[in-house]
Amino acid sequence: MTSFPFKDRRKLVPDSGRTAREILDCRAIILDNQLHNRFLKDLVNKYSQAQRSLITMNRELTDRQNLLNEDLKAAAGIQQSLLPQNLPRVAGLDLAWRFVPSEAIGGDVFNVFWLDDHHLGIYMLDVSGHGVQAALVTVSVSQMLLSHTGLVVRKKSASASGYEITSPREVMVLLDAEYPMERFDSFFSMIYIVLDVRDGSFAICNAGHMPAMVFRRDGGIETLKKGGTVIGLGGMVPFEQQEEMLYKGDKLLLYTDGVTDFMNSRQELFGRKRFIRVADSLRNRPMEEMVNGIYETMMAFGDGFPIQDDVSILGIAR
Repeated sequence: MTSFPFKDRRKLVPDSGRTAREILDCRAIILDNQLHNRFLKDLVNKYSQAQRSLITMNRELTDRQNLLNEDLKAAAGIQQSLLPQNLPRVAGLDLAWRFVPSEAIGGDVFNVFWLDDHHLGIYMLDVSGHGVQAALVTVSVSQMLLSHTGLVVRKKSASASGYEITSPREVMVLLDAEYPMERFDSFFSMIYIVLDVRDGSFAICNAGHMPAMVFRRDGGIETLKKGGTVIGLGGMVPFEQQEEMLYKGDKLLLYTDGVTDFMNSRQELFGRKRFIRVADSLRNRPMEEMVNGIYETMMAFGDGFPIQDDVSILGIAR
């Protein structure tokens, strides 16, 4: 047997109290390490489960977003299909329009259509809000305004023609009753016009919309505001209409607030005054050039800044 020096044997046999403490300390360290390892293992398992759940949720959200994007594209396509594909060809009238949708689906729509052989129905409306709901209301209203629905042209057996063209004021009253705000959770502004193509006389009613502008051949500018509140308030204010004439050389402009409320990167509004000034400077151009010139001036003003709302401009010249 190998022998050790005396002083080395003393190191191997320390006093019993010190050995017990060291043993307890070692056991405590071992237990702590075991607990720590179990805790880390639980954390890793929970993290792995959370990662798997997050991946699954992200995949579901991506699928839902893709589905929503497809729905929005479909709604935008439906909205644009309601716009006039081909404006009526009328001797003595020059018609043009420009529609540019914003990234969010809005509620702008307008149309020019025959009521009978001598009268055109003209409307422009803007449903409050954006998205699918606004688009659906737009679709519904545009369908109501088709000439065969009985709203804009009524059958009257007692009359010589067998029908009666509904006045702009009456159209607003009927729509206001049909689209109460509490039912659809939205409202809309609108202009409706009945134009006699034979002499240029027209009746117009404005339901809370941007006022139509008439640029007269003699250089004058008239603002057509007469009407009432937006559609959906239940006849809070009685609707009125006014009778006007569109003489040879006159131009009539309808537009939505996507034009006047357009804001550039410096937070400056295009504004109604600027709109009128630009339109006035283009009054001697053909209608299509006038409409496109207004839009191009807007874009120059924005200096590349995207539009925030649908832009709709409709022009009629005689």
